[in-house]
Amino acid sequence: MVVDMTDSCLFEYEILVPDIDGWGTPAQRGAVADWTGTAYDLGRDILKRWQEAPSDERYAGAKATVEVTSDHGAYAAVDDPTPVGPVEQALEEAIEAKLIADFAHDRTAQALAEAMCDAHRWGGMSKNKIADRVGRIMSRPTAMKQLKGVWPAEETYDITVTGTITYGAEGGPLGTITCSECGATENHTVFGSPAGEVRLFCENRHSVDLPAEVDGRRLLEQSIENPDAGLSPRPAPE
Repeated sequence: MVVDMTDSCLFEYEILVPDIDGWGTPAQRGAVADWTGTAYDLGRDILKRWQEAPSDERYAGAKATVEVTSDHGAYAAVDDPTPVGPVEQALEEAIEAKLIADFAHDRTAQALAEAMCDAHRWGGMSKNKIADRVGRIMSRPTAMKQLKGVWPAEETYDITVTGTITYGAEGGPLGTITCSECGATENHTVFGSPAGEVRLFCENRHSVDLPAEVDGRRLLEQSIENPDAGLSPRPAPE
C-alpha cells in the first residue's frame, strides 16, 4: 500500500526534547512542502539530521521526539531515526491512509451539512425534500437532526413564546423582558425573519423593545426551535 502524498501536501513538524525543555516547548518547528513519503519517513529524516547537528549544543545527546502533521490529516510521532523494514513500513502506510481517509471524510461530511443547511435556508427546499435527496447517504432521522434549527432566510415567523424570556450573562444576574406599557412579562410574540428585522410584542400586542443584551435573530432562532419553552438568550456577540 502506498500513500499518495504528492497533491500539494504541506507537512509541519516539531522537535521536542522533554528532558531539556519539557513537552510543551518545541526545540524547533518547521514546515516541508516537497515531501512525497509518509509522515513517519519525514519524522525519521528530520530526527536523523537533528541528532547529527542539533540547533544548540545543550541538546547534544538528549533524547528527542519529532511530531509531524500534514494538512491532509496525517500524523506521526518518531523517536528513533532507524529505517523500518517492509512489514512495519506497510503498517505505517496503512495507519496514515486511515488517518487521511478519516480527515477527508470529516471534511466532506461538513461540506454536506453546510450544503443541506444552505438548500433549506437559501434555496427554499423543504426539510423533507432534502432528507429524501440525501437518503442514500444518511437516514431520515439523521438528516432531520442535521437540519434542526435551520430555517428559510426569507420566511417570516410569528411565534408566541410560553412563559417569561430572561436574559443576562452566564453566572450573572438575569433580567426579564417586560412590556413598558402594560408590564406583561409572559407570552411574548417574536415576529420577523432571519434575513430581516426581528420584533417582539407582548400578549396585549404592544411593541416591546429588545434589551441591548439580546440578539433578536438568536431569539428568533430559539423560538423556532422550541416555542413552548421559556427562553434564556445570552448577550449578543460583540
